[in-house]
Amino acid sequence: MADGALTITIPHSDAARLAERAEALGVTPEALALQMFSRMFDDGADLERPATVSEDFDGPYIELEDALEEFSAELERRLAARAE
Repeated sequence: MADGALTITIPHSDAARLAERAEALGVTPEALALQMFSRMFDDGADLERPATVSEDFDGPYIELEDALEEFSAELERRLAARAE
């Protein structure tokens, strides 16, 4: 980063989406990207590190298999109640 300039590379699909949105708003993709970065930095919640380890999550931990079994049982219960 020289003289306050920053060059980033984004995937072609994201660049296309950025260009489409910018065109719809009547601005350049660069101007829209700068506005998006400014908003992101103004709202600190967007800058938080994403949850990546179990300690990052609040609440009880449930194994996927257990959750699916519970879901299936509840679904069957509701379908049976609806059929009555």
